[in-house]
Amino acid sequence: MLKPNEAMIADASRLGRRIGLVGSFAPTLVSMPAEFPGNVTVLTVLAEGALDALTLGDAELHDRLVVQAAQRVAAQGCDVVALAQFSLARAASLVENAVRVPVLTTVGSAVRLLRERVEEAGRG
Repeated sequence: MLKPNEAMIADASRLGRRIGLVGSFAPTLVSMPAEFPGNVTVLTVLAEGALDALTLGDAELHDRLVVQAAQRVAAQGCDVVALAQFSLARAASLVENAVRVPVLTTVGSAVRLLRERVEEAGRG
C-alpha cells in the first residue's frame, strides 16, 4: 500500500528542488509540505474557489481556477507543478498546456509506482 501522496512527492523531489504545490483545499497546503524531503523548497498556491466550483458541478470553472493557480506558482520559478489532491487530476492536461514544467498528479504517480512494483514482482 501507498500513502496517498507518497509517489507524487518522490517523483516531484526527483524532478527538481523547487516544487510548486497546487491545492484546492487550504489545510492540505499547510500539512503536505512537511511530507517533502528537507532538501526541496515547496511553493504553495491555493486554487481559490476551485473546490466550491467542483462541488457545485462547475467543472469548467474548477479547471480554469486550477490552471490559473498553476501558472502563478510556475511563474515563481518552480521546477515541477504537483497537483495536491486526487480531484485536481482532472485538470492535469490543461495545466500541462499552460505551464512549461512537468506536471504531476497524485493519481498518475501512484499508478506509475504500483505498475513498477507489479512488474518487478513479476520478474522476481
